[in-house]
Amino acid sequence: MKAAVYYKNSDIRVEDVEDIPVDAKEIKIKVKSCGVCGSDVMEWYRIKRAGRPGGIGAFGHECTGIIEEIGEDVDPKWQIGDRVVFTHHVSCNHCNFCLRGHTTVCKTFHNTKFKNKYGAFSEYVVLPEINVDRGLFKLPENITFDDGTFVEPLGCVSRGQWWAQVGEGKTVFIIGAGISGILHLQLAKINGAGLVVVSDIIKERLDRAKRIGADAVIDANINDIPTRFKDINGGNGADIVILTVPIPKCVQQAIQSVAPGGTILFFTSTKPDISTSIYIWNLWQNEITITHSYG
Repeated sequence: MKAAVYYKNSDIRVEDVEDIPVDAKEIKIKVKSCGVCGSDVMEWYRIKRAGRPGGIGAFGHECTGIIEEIGEDVDPKWQIGDRVVFTHHVSCNHCNFCLRGHTTVCKTFHNTKFKNKYGAFSEYVVLPEINVDRGLFKLPENITFDDGTFVEPLGCVSRGQWWAQVGEGKTVFIIGAGISGILHLQLAKINGAGLVVVSDIIKERLDRAKRIGADAVIDANINDIPTRFKDINGGNGADIVILTVPIPKCVQQAIQSVAPGGTILFFTSTKPDISTSIYIWNLWQNEITITHSYG
C-alpha cells in the first residue's frame, strides 16, 4: 500500500510500504479521510523520528474510513462496509489514572497505536484487538467522512471543557481562534456559557469567530488584552480562560485575564524547553484554579 512518510514539514513523501495482515481479532480499514493535527506539523516534535515508520506514534490520527476486512473472532456487530471513526490511542479503563478521569496519562494510552507502522495518512490501517474493543465507532450516514475527522479534536475540546467546568452562565475567554479555539467557542455555547470572547492576531479568524457566535472578539495585536477583555465584561475577569496558543506571552495574558475564583485551562502547552514565570501570590490570594487537558 501507499503511505505518507514524514521527513520534515517541507518533505513528506508518498511511498510504497508493506501491507498488513489481519489477525483473528483485528480489523482492516480503508482510510477515507484524515485531518491534520497540530502534532502532525510540530517539526521540533516529529523530526526526531523523521523518515522512520510512523513518525512519532502515528502520522495522521484524526481519521474515518470503511471496514475492509474483519478477523474471524471479531464481534459480529462489525461488518465489512461499515462507515467508521477510529482512534490510535486507547486507555485501559481500570488503572488508577483512568478511574480518576486522567485517561490520557494512562500507560496503555501512550503505548497503543495502529498495528501498521504508519498512521492514517495511508491507504489502509489495521486496528489491534484493544483498539477494536474501545477505539472504533460507527459513523452515521448523515455525517461525511471529512466531517467525521472532527470527532477526535472535538473529543479533546469536550474533555478540556469538562475539566474546566464550562457551564451555565459562565464567562469564557478563549485565547486563539484557530481550529481548537473555534471548537471551544461552539462547545462553550452548547454548554450554556454566557459571555464568550475570543482573541487572535489574524483578522480572518476573528471574523469567523464572530460569525460562528462569539459575543465579542479582541484583536491580539493590541498591547493590553486582559484590560480589553475586562472592558467588555463590565470590569471583571473571565470565569474561565482557555489557552489554545502555545507561547509564553499568551500564558501571561491568561493569568491576567482570569477572575478571582476562576479557572485557567491550558489546552495547549509551550515547547518543552520553554519556561514562563508565574506569580504565585495572586493565584493563591484569588483562589485561581489552573488545569490542563492532554489529548
